[in-house]
Amino acid sequence: MKILVTFALENEFAPWRKLRRFRRISVDAWDQTYEAKVGSVDVRVLLTGAGRFAAQRCLGQAFDYKPDICVASGLSGGLKAAHRPGAILAARSVEDIQGTRLMRSDPQLIAGAREYGASVVEKFLVSDRVISTAEEKKLLGASADAVDMESLYILAAAAHNDIRAVAIRAISDGAESDLPLDFDRAFNERGAVSVPKVLRQIAARPHRISGLIRLAHESDRAAAALAGFLDEYVQRVTLDPLPEIGKAEALAI
Repeated sequence: MKILVTFALENEFAPWRKLRRFRRISVDAWDQTYEAKVGSVDVRVLLTGAGRFAAQRCLGQAFDYKPDICVASGLSGGLKAAHRPGAILAARSVEDIQGTRLMRSDPQLIAGAREYGASVVEKFLVSDRVISTAEEKKLLGASADAVDMESLYILAAAAHNDIRAVAIRAISDGAESDLPLDFDRAFNERGAVSVPKVLRQIAARPHRISGLIRLAHESDRAAAALAGFLDEYVQRVTLDPLPEIGKAEALAI
């Protein structure tokens, strides 16, 4: 069994990479692809970079691997107060923030995620920019549970290649919190966080350092929780038969 898992950024993947000693198989600086054996499963991880254009650029050849399953993963912003930092969510659907395009996760993969500890939610929103204020999160929370910048494009690419896919993410920042920096101005041309750009913002607003430290701690905890979930999920979802209750839920979605 072969599974492709995507993350936007290195820090989202770091705990799992350390746990399973993933080895990088790409030599191109623009292509960050890793492989490891997790139990009996061949897992390939692709770091896409943040945002639509970075993700779409990376996905062009990602499915040449011919995976059996694709998991769109990483961190996301919570849109409902019930979803605290570190919570693992699996979304039945993902939709762009304008409401013009919607993709659905595979029902059986969603049912499996519930069995293995994720909270199943109705929808993730996908935005072309970072949603940074509690006020905006509250507004978006009326129609969705979490927001990220890549899941829609990953599920669309998987569907184009006839690959079963699911969106599973961990909450890094809760619905009530404002982000301490303008992260739209923190990414480089590859969709990775640029340290110099972050430092320039901190120099201009040193009072936000404490908020940045808090976000870093919450993101680290969320990434560690996600690593633990994925490590079990990629093994059990392919080896265990879907429980009868899971089958009924899958058929009902």
